[in-house]
Amino acid sequence: MNFVRKLAVSTALLASITSSQAAEVSFDLNGLIDSGALIGQTLSGSFSFDDATLTGTGTEWIDVSQLNVNFLGDTWTLTNQEAPTQAAYVDGTFLGLSYSASNTNVAFSFIPGVSAVSEAFVAYDTPLGLSGSGSLIISPVPEASTWAMTLAGLLLLGFIRRRN
Repeated sequence: MNFVRKLAVSTALLASITSSQAAEVSFDLNGLIDSGALIGQTLSGSFSFDDATLTGTGTEWIDVSQLNVNFLGDTWTLTNQEAPTQAAYVDGTFLGLSYSASNTNVAFSFIPGVSAVSEAFVAYDTPLGLSGSGSLIISPVPEASTWAMTLAGLLLLGFIRRRN
């Protein structure tokens, strides 16, 4: 029982140290263009930002610190942005990403949802004036402390099962 107690205390300490130092949150995004000239095209990528300033009250926009998106054979980053790239929140609820970029082939934007991240979408326009939109799936990437806690829990369950 002493081992189990030490493992639980160590895991809790590791999680508290890691989570108190880590305010950087990361998300994966995947999209599918479902209307217009680019129908069937996909996009994927990731972005992250520091949510330490999030108050959980009202509308909040937090600057994104990293973005990498693959779309139409090109890699898009913050260097391509045409306006500040920001994560949108309302009353502490994450709504999505605001990002706009263009090149000679396409201009596109990520639009956050109004009341939920599931409402977020991508819109685009081509130089020929052909436009359309698509769905976005934005999902959080688990923090290292979450993985550590999950692994510790599985180890603990295995140890308890083995002892019985």
